[in-house]
Amino acid sequence: MKTDYELILLAAFRYALGRKTYIVGAVVDAILEKERSEFFIKTIQKEIRQAIETGNAGMECDVRQWERLL
Repeated sequence: MKTDYELILLAAFRYALGRKTYIVGAVVDAILEKERSEFFIKTIQKEIRQAIETGNAGMECDVRQWERLL
C-alpha cells in the first residue's frame, strides 16, 4: 500500500462495494482523483470483478460506476 490515504480509500471502497447508495459514485471519484499504486489497483479490480460476476456489486447504476475503475 502506497500511503495511509490508499488504506482509507480501500476501506471506503470495501464499504461501498455492493451497497445501493450514492456513496458508490463518490468513492469511485475519489479513487480516480489521483494516481494509485499498482497493488491498490490490482486489489480493487479483482474485488470488483468478483462482485460483478457473483451479482454482488449493487444495482446496474452501481455496476457502471465500478466498471469505470476497471
